[in-house]
Amino acid sequence: MSFESAFLRSLAVVICTAILAACSQSDPSPTIAGADAIPQTLWHGGTIVTMDDESRLVEAVVSDGTGAILFVGSNEAARGRYPDAIAHDLEGRTLMAGFIEQHLHPFLAALSLSIPVVAPEAWKIPGKTWPAAPDAESYFAALAAIEAEMEDPDETFWSWGYNSYFHGKLNRQMLDDISTTRPIVVWHRSVHEFFLNTPAIAKFGINQVDIDALGAEVIEQSDVEKGHFVEAGALLYLLPIIFPELGNADRFQAGLEQMVEMLHSKGVTAYNEPGAYIPKPMVPLYAKVLSADSTPMYSFFIAESKTPYFSAGPEGVLAAVEKMTDTFGDNTKVRFFEGQIKMLVDGAIVSQLMMMRDGYLDGHHGEWIQDPEEIEAISKIFWEAGYQLHIHVNGDLGLDTVIAMLKRRQAEFPRQGHRTTIVHFANSREDQIAELAELGVLISANPYYVTGFGERFAQVGLGPERAHAMARLGPAEKAGISVSFHSDMPIAPSDPLYLAWSAVTRKTESGASLRPDLGMSVDGAMRAITIDAAYSWGMEDELGSIKAGKIANFTILDENPYEVEPDQLRDIDVHATVFEGKLFPVREAQPE
Repeated sequence: MSFESAFLRSLAVVICTAILAACSQSDPSPTIAGADAIPQTLWHGGTIVTMDDESRLVEAVVSDGTGAILFVGSNEAARGRYPDAIAHDLEGRTLMAGFIEQHLHPFLAALSLSIPVVAPEAWKIPGKTWPAAPDAESYFAALAAIEAEMEDPDETFWSWGYNSYFHGKLNRQMLDDISTTRPIVVWHRSVHEFFLNTPAIAKFGINQVDIDALGAEVIEQSDVEKGHFVEAGALLYLLPIIFPELGNADRFQAGLEQMVEMLHSKGVTAYNEPGAYIPKPMVPLYAKVLSADSTPMYSFFIAESKTPYFSAGPEGVLAAVEKMTDTFGDNTKVRFFEGQIKMLVDGAIVSQLMMMRDGYLDGHHGEWIQDPEEIEAISKIFWEAGYQLHIHVNGDLGLDTVIAMLKRRQAEFPRQGHRTTIVHFANSREDQIAELAELGVLISANPYYVTGFGERFAQVGLGPERAHAMARLGPAEKAGISVSFHSDMPIAPSDPLYLAWSAVTRKTESGASLRPDLGMSVDGAMRAITIDAAYSWGMEDELGSIKAGKIANFTILDENPYEVEPDQLRDIDVHATVFEGKLFPVREAQPE
């Protein structure tokens, strides 16, 4: 069984144990950004794109000392009403509503991107770019080069990014070819698998006797001879052994800080992790980093349904989720959304475990994370309690299951404005678009699927017809469905303009455009990273557009996305962000 929920839970528990001491020493009540008084500010001198349909382009915006927007309109009127406001000249740049990252995983991003990245695509992190390794030859050459540069002969070589669909076979013996003395641990691109060489197996005491004592599932998913450990059973054995080193407190805190810097550099002013599991001892460390005055963004979370359903049972699941949403107390900058829940339907796209109606070309099959019986039971509880459902689904068969479930929910307990959100939306059919529109659902998609996997999956697993039609967003936009974007980082880089470029051009890194007829409009893509993303959280009255009364969160760009060629969207530089009325230049990463 694929296992996003179980994996995140076990991973969090293990790392929590490893960093418990550091967490307990953190300040549980950090200062919240925006607490210091700031003057009224007049933003002018450039193009201001509000994303508000009533007044899309304006000359000036005034924000107050509490971080709220006071005025939106002409420069003359702004100066007349607020003569004491400090003027900030945009110098011809474009000020937009603050970009929103609808969905990522800070826990996994902090760890996977804090070690050497050797992946099919290039990864840009603060201070470094890891070059692409698109095939087996470049992958193993990169591993060997990184290992050769390591000075301490006993230091473990950790790496993330391996993907069998690009890099071919990997096993213990192949890693031994890189080094028979240095421990090497490779973390799969999907974060669902690990590979260890012989020195790593020896260092961490991996042995068959302990595996055999844990039962059939662990035995089936662990292969000591090949150094391969995959899925929940095997990782429940492996993670407690390796993560005290990989997930130590220093690495995890540094990884979170790096993630914040990455998001800020791409203009993100708010993000969300749906399906979050944060053990209590880790809360102070999350709050310490994410609530810091130097962190110019909101960090939101949505509870997952699988663990509380099976731990508390159908009668106790609602209370368990409500308790989870109180994790951060009164902290409004870092908090769980109330009345929202994530469900998990089928497996990951990276490992081709989506549930596909017509199967896979090589004969393998997808996996359920929550099978149809669980989906039925859990959805009924939360639907009738008035929750907004965020439903992870990747395959068209998985989507069939969700559509049928939603039809039953509406027939049994009709709800208007339920905002059920289809998360990922990798594979779909044209007929499903009409059904989703009729049901009134929203879509939060990862357009990167086309860019990162479209060409390769056309060759293996899916074939060109289905692989090239992934992320069918143009038809969804035309059907009137509200669409938002997410990176699911570390699945894709968290870069809203890059995601917009992917959705509009449907281009791969090779330059090919896959089914351009399925592309979105530029306006639809910009809405997907601003107002429609806010709408998917129920926060459109606070975030997502520039309007009096909303929060003064802006993204300042060197160019206007509406005036460049679509192919240039990903190349627009982010000059700064404004968070709760404070300016945070990207190159300085500190408020003025």
